[in-house]
Amino acid sequence: MTSGGTVDVSVHEKNLDGTLQELHRASGGPWGGTCVDDAYIAWLTKLFGEKAMEKLKREAMGEYIDLLREFENKKRNISTATAGQVTIRVSVALKEYQEECEDETITAKIARLDLNKDVMIQRDKLRVSADIARGWFQEPIESTIRHISGILAEPEMAEVNTILLVGGFGECQLMQEAVTKAAGRRTVVIPVEAGLAVLKGAVRFGHQPRLISSRRVKYTYGYAVYRKFDESKHPAEKIFIDAYGDKCVSDCFEKVVEIGTSVDVGKSMPPIKGHMNKTGITGSKIYASTERNLEFVTDPSCRKIGKLILGEAPGETEEDNAIEHYFAFGDTELKVTIKILKTGQELTKIIDCL
Repeated sequence: MTSGGTVDVSVHEKNLDGTLQELHRASGGPWGGTCVDDAYIAWLTKLFGEKAMEKLKREAMGEYIDLLREFENKKRNISTATAGQVTIRVSVALKEYQEECEDETITAKIARLDLNKDVMIQRDKLRVSADIARGWFQEPIESTIRHISGILAEPEMAEVNTILLVGGFGECQLMQEAVTKAAGRRTVVIPVEAGLAVLKGAVRFGHQPRLISSRRVKYTYGYAVYRKFDESKHPAEKIFIDAYGDKCVSDCFEKVVEIGTSVDVGKSMPPIKGHMNKTGITGSKIYASTERNLEFVTDPSCRKIGKLILGEAPGETEEDNAIEHYFAFGDTELKVTIKILKTGQELTKIIDCL
């Protein structure tokens, strides 16, 4: 569920043949374990000063990396039951840089910040109260639990009975406790070495790509077309006369599949008919949007993800220049095929959706 700086949540149902069917599209946010690291570094920066932290990174990068590595090991064992003080090793140079840059001892600064009861530094040992340490985890954990609870509250998720917690952040006791509490009656499964579970799953998936039989698309997909002008909904600035003599509007969005729709992996969706422009070189631009319904590809939520060059039209009429669009969603990619019906020619574009 967690990975690096992000938290990714998806819901699957196990089929009778052992494959997985995705019930809820993958979603999440920037609440992973590195967010805890950022909170820790921000707290250290407040304590030792920005100039001292920058000097440590500039003149002793190895010690700065050791500081992060030390915290990575320590943060997994902090829990709601942790009492007293948490001891973390920091660079002695950081203390020296702080006194050089601020002309104030770290002991005096701790007293000035009214942290005598919560913070103590002895050589390379930083001791902070458990409450301060838990505070570094608060925002990412609360954001994660809020997101998970929102998904589980959806009516379609009523039958979810197991939560699998994987990834580096999944090894953190505070995260495990929070997820277990939010799970309620559901079973929470935390694999041994949860941080490696994602890697092991990726390797297995590479050998058995058909383990996932269906997915929920993360975006609304479609392509750019022009349509006959409709004064009730089309802006006048998009009007033009097409090669067939009709008054049309440009940049219209032709929806193929809506965000959250279940699609069979590797199978083409029903074709959508259209036609080529009879003059010039014709291209088909593919778009993705975070909105369910949109009118134009120029909308802020829409972005171009690919383009197919079709070449010159084979005839003079719309019937002669008829085409069909085929969309097939793979494991991590979108395959778009356009067939020119008059000639039987097919052109294909593979778009990486990672």
